[in-house]
Formats: sequence, structure tokens, C-alpha cells
Amino acid sequence: MKKFMALIIATTIVSGCAPGLPGDPVYDKKISDAKRSDAEFEQAVKNIDLNAADVGSEPKNYKKLIEDAIRENLKDPDSAKFYDFTPPRKEVMVENKKFVYGYSSCVFVNAKNSYGGYTGKKLYWTFIRDNKVLRIQDTNSDFGNLIFIGRNINCN
Repeated sequence: MKKFMALIIATTIVSGCAPGLPGDPVYDKKISDAKRSDAEFEQAVKNIDLNAADVGSEPKNYKKLIEDAIRENLKDPDSAKFYDFTPPRKEVMVENKKFVYGYSSCVFVNAKNSYGGYTGKKLYWTFIRDNKVLRIQDTNSDFGNLIFIGRNINCN
């Protein structure tokens, strides 16, 4: 009997976690709001104009900024070797559902892992605004080639 009651209680608790069902007004409103929000974002992405946007000041010492920022995230920062920086280009990213304009640059990095061996060259994308690195992204990671949905990283 105790097992039966435990099963009933567990079923009741878990069923409370289920999402709403189609036809439920609350569920339908959430779906409608999400679709509207997605459509607004999609339209905003189409209207991006990097030439008219305030991208801040172009970073003059971007190589040092990027090297310092990437080194902060490595297991052995002193072992890092940097290759083939791309010049800064105007770019946009999303932060807290708002567009942030600035500059991006790509660089290959080879650094030692925790076993002391070099990992091989990895391509990193960085985003800079007003001489601050706001994002570092390993382009080989999951979704590493996306700045945000609808905008791919361009390292050419």
C-alpha cells in the first residue's frame, strides 16, 4: 500500500511539471508571444546596418587586447602562441536580447593542455567594443561558428 501511495504522489508531482497543452489559453498565449518575439528579432537582424551603427572606437592595440583576454582562459597562459590575426572588422553580437556593435577579429591559438602537450592551432573569434574584449569564442565548439542565430562568424 505504501508503494502504491508513493507511486500516486510521484505521478501527481511529475504531471505538474508537464508543459501546457494546445488549446489551453495560457499555453497558446506563451506560444503566440514566443512566435511574435522571434519574428521581431528576425526582422531586426535583417535591418542590421554596420555602416550606420555606433561601433565605438576602432581598437588600435587589438592584438594585445586579444592575447591578454585569451591567456586569462588558458590552463598554461605562458605557453600560448598566436598566429594569423585578422584585422578588426565591424560586427554585431547580442547581449541580453539587445544588439551590441563593435569590432571582431579572429586568431589561431596553440597552447599547452593540462598534460603539458600542445593542443594544435584552434581558431578563436573575439568581439571588442571600446578597447574591451566582450566575447571570446572557440569556433570549433558546439555552435562555435555562430555569433547568434541568423549571423555566422566570418574570419576571412
